[in-house]
Formats: sequence, C-alpha cells, structure tokens
Amino acid sequence: MFCLLSSNVLDVSKAHAKDEKSVNIISAAIDTAWAGHRIKPYLLTRGQHQFVAYFDANRQMSIAHRVIGKPWRYFKVDSYLGWDSHNYVTMELDSTGHLHVTGNMHGDPIEYFRMSEPFNVRSLERIDIMVDKSLERRMTYPVFMLNKNNELVMKYRDGGSGNGNEIYNIYDTDSKTWSRLHRHQFLDGEGKMSGYFEGPIYGPDGNFHLIWVWRNTPDASTNHSLSYAKSSDLVNWEDSNGQPISLPLTLKHTEIVDPVPPKGGMINNNVKIGFDQQKRQVISYHKYDENGNTQMYVARKEAGSWKSVRISDWKNFRWEFGGGGSLGRFPIEPFAPSIHDEQHISVNVRRNEDIIRFVLDADTLKTVRVENTSLYPTPIEQIAKEANHNIFTSTTLPIELRVLPGVGDLGPNNTAYYLSFYGQPGNRDKAHMFIPEPTVMLLHEVSSK
Repeated sequence: MFCLLSSNVLDVSKAHAKDEKSVNIISAAIDTAWAGHRIKPYLLTRGQHQFVAYFDANRQMSIAHRVIGKPWRYFKVDSYLGWDSHNYVTMELDSTGHLHVTGNMHGDPIEYFRMSEPFNVRSLERIDIMVDKSLERRMTYPVFMLNKNNELVMKYRDGGSGNGNEIYNIYDTDSKTWSRLHRHQFLDGEGKMSGYFEGPIYGPDGNFHLIWVWRNTPDASTNHSLSYAKSSDLVNWEDSNGQPISLPLTLKHTEIVDPVPPKGGMINNNVKIGFDQQKRQVISYHKYDENGNTQMYVARKEAGSWKSVRISDWKNFRWEFGGGGSLGRFPIEPFAPSIHDEQHISVNVRRNEDIIRFVLDADTLKTVRVENTSLYPTPIEQIAKEANHNIFTSTTLPIELRVLPGVGDLGPNNTAYYLSFYGQPGNRDKAHMFIPEPTVMLLHEVSSK
C-alpha cells in the first residue's frame, strides 16, 4: 500500500550519490513541449508504470505512458494551455489501475480526464462533472492524494484569491463516482481572506500534516499568519496538541505557527514542512527580519508552543513582492527540512542561482554551517543543454532550465527519475513578445554505478 502525497516527491539529496562520479544517467527524449512561459509538467511512477503529463509544442495537454523498459504510448486530450503559469497538470492512479488527470485550471471550469480501461492511456475520457457542477466552475490548485486505505482523494480551491474555499472529494472505485469528503465547508475566510495550502503531507507519525498561509486579497504581499493542522484520516482534524478542530477552519480558530503580518515578507508556495529524528514537524519559510531583510526561518513545536528560529544571516537582501498573477521565478525558494544525520537537520534553499544547504543542530535548530549543494545531479544540465541547443537562438528573452524530480516510486535498483526542459519565465500571465522553439523534454534515469 502506498499513501504518499505531496511528500512523495523524491528526496533528491538521497536519490543520487554525493560523489557524482558514481552516478549513472540514462537520458531520452519524451517529446517536444511548449516553452513559451513557465509551466509545470508531472512525472509519476507507480510500480512498473510510468506516466508523464505535459503540454506539447501546440499547447495541448498530453499524457505519455510506459511500462518501465518498454516503449512509450501517447495520448492527447482536448485541453489547451493559455498564458497562465498557474495552469499545471497533475495525475494519480487509483487502486484499480485507472489514471486520473486534471489541471489547466485557474478559476476555470473543470478539466478532468479518467481512463475507462486500466493502464490504457488511450482510454482517457473527459468527465464533465465530478460531484457538484455549481462548485466546479472556478477551480484552482488541484491536487490528487491517497489516504491510508489507498483511496483516491482530490482537493482544489473553489472561488478566487481572497474568497476561496478548499474542497476535498473522494473516489469510489466500485461505483466510479466521486463524493464530498467533508459534510461542511473545509475553510471559511469569512469574506475577508482565503487560505493557500501546502499538503496535506503524510508524516512518519502516521498523520497527515497541513500548513497554510492566509491571504487577504489577490495581492501577494497580503499573505499572513502561518498556520497548522493535522489529521489521521483527512476527515477529522486537530491541532498540534491533539485537540479537535471543528470545520470550517477560520483564522479565529486556527493554530498559528508564526503570526507574520501582511507585507511581512512571507508568501504562499514558500512554506514547506518536513520532519526531524523524533518525527516532529519542522516548517521552513521566509519573512522580513527587524532590519527589513528577507531571512530564512524554521519552526517546530516544543514544550507546548511553536519555536521559530532564524537560520540565515543575509545582509542587504530583501525580496519586495506584490501584485496579482504569476510572479515569475522567485529569487528565493525553500525546500522541506529533512534529516541530515543523527545530530543534524538540513534545509535546502535556492537563492537566485545558488543552491544553499543550511545544516542545523537537531536540538536547538541553530545553524551549524552553510554549504553549497545541488538539487539534482549536475550532468543533467549539460545533457539538457545539448539536446536543446537550437532554443537559445530563437529568442532574446531569458530562457531557464527546469529540472523536476519524479513523484511516486523509485525504479529498479533505486533508480530516481527527473524531467528536464527549457522555457521562458512567467510574465504575470501575459504573453511574451516572442515564442521560442519548443523544448526537448527529457526523462533522466539516475542510478548508482
């Protein structure tokens, strides 16, 4: 049984050897894909079955499937990408081998496809209604997950930024129908705000852990109040002390990890949760310090209250963000805390082009050292560049490499999987002046020699 959720993105630091001379990389093209702005495809491995969902060179949502070691089969569905960088694609297998695919939605009507035959990518069919058509007209941020019973759950935001509600649906494989997981509304911003969630993440303690920030308006600078809740079954929720929390979640009755105010330097997408040697939740995030600099922090529940510790000491570094729409590439991106060794926790952070690892004392959370690291095996960059040499002559606008770790299972011999592709950065969800040549999207199989 597998019950990994957002946390099943492979731990890159453990998926390839520290000595890259001992790493074997096999790379092959999947397809040519859209490179006109920042997008996010999806790579899923479940057992011997592997799927890639992406937007092809013509902006059409496409899904490739293979049994590992055998040829790919491709299928395109009737969903086309615009310029919105929120419109990723995601997918998951249910327990009967039927693939579910959704995405390309940012306040849009439902875009959902499901196999009619197990493991047959060409049997994907559009499904127009999941549960309630009235709640499937302004869908955003879809996420698939599996509960402890291996049942498929899908969550999304209904509504808009500042006035949205979180919806959870659960799938019945016998009847092939969805139903609402919660009888009542999951979150209520009381007409003043909405929540931006990370997770739920399935933790080593057997609970699902959820963190989020509140946001007052579509202006990204109005994020505030880092919050937390946990659940054993995704239905009944409680705080970090094990006290029940009644739904809907509201700011008034939310457990606050750090009361960062609006315009305090915290942003959705950049709050991450991991776990320490004692299975305690550790949260990484950034905010402004007393001098107005952007700094990295970690928080952990200790002795009945949340302890927040600053782990960076940056001078003259402040990310001043705001406004609506996709903000493009963030100048800072934290990753989930993880166990470094028996005495230390590590937090990887991308700051501009530098990948930094903060090594923390596991008892005090204080920074022991800061070192350079990588998020993926470095030969991937050269391989991707050679496969995409033509793209650099097709536009004067910046082109960025993106490398995404796969989701799900490792392959034979602990093989880790990555996607690589190039594209222009986001442009506040507006068109660029030029459209570059399509990117060659590569699959990289990384194993130890």
